Amino acid sequence: MAAGVPAELATYKAAQDIARSVLAEITRYIVPDATEQTLHQNCHRLMLAHGASGYWGNTPAFVLAGERLRDSVFDHRYIPARVRLGEDEMITIDVGPRIGDCFGDCARSYFLKGGKLVTADEAGPEQAAGVALEQRLHAEFVARATPDMTFRTMYLQMDALVREAGYENLDLLANYGHSLAKQVSDFVLLDEMNDRPLASVPFFTFEPHIARRGSRFAVKLEEVYYFENDTVRML
Repeated sequence: MAAGVPAELATYKAAQDIARSVLAEITRYIVPDATEQTLHQNCHRLMLAHGASGYWGNTPAFVLAGERLRDSVFDHRYIPARVRLGEDEMITIDVGPRIGDCFGDCARSYFLKGGKLVTADEAGPEQAAGVALEQRLHAEFVARATPDMTFRTMYLQMDALVREAGYENLDLLANYGHSLAKQVSDFVLLDEMNDRPLASVPFFTFEPHIARRGSRFAVKLEEVYYFENDTVRML
């Protein structure tokens, strides 16, 4: 299956740029005594300030911290907690800004240590290992993706890497990503049941939400990809 250039590419790129900007700028608000709720509100304010017309689903951001790091929630199931962050904390934030009918979708993990925002390497060996595995998975995803590869094949390859590293997939729907769509029921899933080729949809996320088996820590890194002239690109 040959893949050209998706329609409305520029608008999707703009939405994803907003997502990345929000996730970069939200760091100033990740401090002890912040809550999932305050971070959720600030993500919404930032995405509107950058020109988003709205957001995916019923919430602008999914913010998870503390005991909720391993949770997998979306849309109306998510309610931001009001529990204050501690001085040593781990947080994941997933945002989906919208421009018209085009969406961005991006997620990052953050780390507080001694009350200060630090890198994964500074946070500790387990945090560093988790983020390093996320980065490796995305690199492998890009290296292996072809227009004719099925979602199932990619899922099995990525899942094997996750399991070999001693981690598990935490996603509620047991997938590693999905197409961009207005509602969950329209998602084309990156899971072991889907034999459609990757290029059968214009855009698809790769978002491993993973944790070492038995650990309370969990990490997430999400980007959107598409094919341009049969080469996979990050949106």
